[in-house]
Amino acid sequence: MSRIASAGSLKGTAHNPLQRMPRPGTRLRELWDLLHLYRGEVFVDDLTMRYCRGSMDQLRYFYGLDIRNLGATSRNGRGKGRGPSRWVLAGEWIGPKYVDYIAERLDRSDRKGRS
Repeated sequence: MSRIASAGSLKGTAHNPLQRMPRPGTRLRELWDLLHLYRGEVFVDDLTMRYCRGSMDQLRYFYGLDIRNLGATSRNGRGKGRGPSRWVLAGEWIGPKYVDYIAERLDRSDRKGRS
């Protein structure tokens, strides 16, 4: 059973504020760093094989990350089954403020197109 968090706890305004980031040297911090490396970008990786499902839930509920699984890629050739999933760090809650990484990325690419 997964933990259900209220909107107030996700925003960090509840009694238990969100933590800033996981401790260095942990598997959770390794996943945190990987997601922040590609923030706002879709990347293909088999994260659920390398990190347990609970790691994603911890980053969502206790650290305020908006992590989305966009579904599996298709395998080419004769391989059966699904390929690795497509992931994106769409945004995160920093205190009561939500930072949208996808909108930032689209805004930057739009400005580049105008010049």
